Amino acid sequence: MTTIITRSGKGLPLTNAEMDANFTNLNNDKVEIVVQSLTSSASITPNANTTQLSITALAVDATINNPTGSRVEGRRLLIRIRDDGTIRNLTWGNAFISSLAVLPTATTATKLMYLAFYDNGTNLELISKVTEV
Repeated sequence: MTTIITRSGKGLPLTNAEMDANFTNLNNDKVEIVVQSLTSSASITPNANTTQLSITALAVDATINNPTGSRVEGRRLLIRIRDDGTIRNLTWGNAFISSLAVLPTATTATKLMYLAFYDNGTNLELISKVTEV
C-alpha cells in the first residue's frame, strides 16, 4: 500500500523531499499491464509480473506451471487460450486453485477461453471463466 503525506495530515506544507517521496511511492505501486504471448507449448510458465498470458494457437496438450518470480498478493492474472481447432488437455500447477469457477481440464475446439485469477498470497484462485459461444 502506498504511503502519501498530505498537507492536511502533516499540518504544515510539504518539503521537496516529501513531495518526491509521494511521487516515488505512487510510481512504485502503480499497476501495469504486462502481456506474455505465445503460440503453443506443452509447458507454459507465466512470469510473476505477467498480468495477461495469451496463448493464440495451442497445438498440444499443455501444462500451465506455477509462475516464476516474486508474486504479489492482490495481483490479477488473465489467461487467454485459443486452441488450433482441436481440443487440448490442460494441466495446472499446484498454485492454481478453483475458487468461484472450476479449473478447465481441456479447451473447447476453436473457442476462445478467458480465465481470471486472483493472487491471494498463497495461491492463484480462479475467480471467473468465460468461453466464447
